[in-house]
Amino acid sequence: MLVSILIPTLIERIDTFTILIKKIQKQIDDNNLNNKVQIISHCDNRTIPLSYKRNLMQKNAKGRYFMHLDDDDDIADDYCSSVCEAIENLVEDVDVITYDQIAYVNTDVFLVKCDLNQTLDLRYIGSQDSKKVFIRYPWQWCLWNSKRFRHVYRTDSDTNAREDQNFLKRIQLEYPKSQINISKVLHQYNFQDASMSTCQ
Repeated sequence: MLVSILIPTLIERIDTFTILIKKIQKQIDDNNLNNKVQIISHCDNRTIPLSYKRNLMQKNAKGRYFMHLDDDDDIADDYCSSVCEAIENLVEDVDVITYDQIAYVNTDVFLVKCDLNQTLDLRYIGSQDSKKVFIRYPWQWCLWNSKRFRHVYRTDSDTNAREDQNFLKRIQLEYPKSQINISKVLHQYNFQDASMSTCQ
């Protein structure tokens, strides 16, 4: 198994979740990747903290690399084939595989690039295709090396939906050093309606 895709969701968000799952499964089926891409999901009715759900899925990940998605994220149509090809072409495993993200935040649309030499904060670096471009430390939607980081669990100590940063601060304590970048937009982040329920 090459990749484990981990997606928490809620019963009330099953329609949103289903759209994402069907898209990923179609990519797996169309590219004969059933033995290479694993999907793990956890659905509840707000009875389990998000951090616990993510930890449980991560613990059960079988892929050489794992990544965390939100159920309202999106991925490129060639996501599964692109990441599998990148992993298969590695001479030796790296700590993290990054790729670009397009972010839709309210009325803003911008690109995000990732690099281990950056901080967790977004830093503006210019523009591309008429969009602002930012760079930051690799996020949870990047591919993390399972042997190195599957044991790095998050806690609820950071509130206000910051369990992702809690995870990344713990990742930093493991001193990841090696990375490769797939130079294309493979992840889409959507935050356009703050009133919508989240996986919290």
